[in-house]
Amino acid sequence: MSDTEYKIKNATMDLLLKDGNFGFTLYDVAEKSKVSRTVIHYYFRSRENLLSIVTKEILANLVKPRHDKLLGKENLKTKILRFLEASDKTCEKYPYIDVFLMVRHTTSKDLQTFFDDTLESFKDLMSEVEYGIDRKKIKYKNAQYFLSDLFALSSFSYIFSNFFCTLDIESIHQIKFIDCSDKNTRILKFLFTE
Repeated sequence: MSDTEYKIKNATMDLLLKDGNFGFTLYDVAEKSKVSRTVIHYYFRSRENLLSIVTKEILANLVKPRHDKLLGKENLKTKILRFLEASDKTCEKYPYIDVFLMVRHTTSKDLQTFFDDTLESFKDLMSEVEYGIDRKKIKYKNAQYFLSDLFALSSFSYIFSNFFCTLDIESIHQIKFIDCSDKNTRILKFLFTE
């Protein structure tokens, strides 16, 4: 891959995952990458093709490694903590990643296939969660609610932190850093009974 292709793909990822600009144009990519639209067309042919290529890279390099933390052989609490730590690293750099996945899911075959495969690989995880629920170690009635809250709690604080930093309230501008270790401890206490 050439340096130019790399710059274009990185600029597109930044527009999507750092800025939350899901309706970006090739003009936006050209401005951010400092590359002309003609060059972007030369390498990627269209916005849709560029978006498809970048989506595949996001899934392979950012999303899958994070989800894989939930599939290890460790106990459930350890896997959840590893997932939360990986989420912190990813979401701190790319706060809109999970929103991007939800927004694009209905229109991207790549995302639909990825999540179908992920759900298949999560069968053992779901069984572990159900077992924890049955043994009263998890504060939920079903595994689906548990996973829904886990994913929401792991990423959305970064979106709201970024949002509050953009508001013109003097005291809010001091919010620059989220203490991830404290956040993860609170999440574990919220999800588990012990």
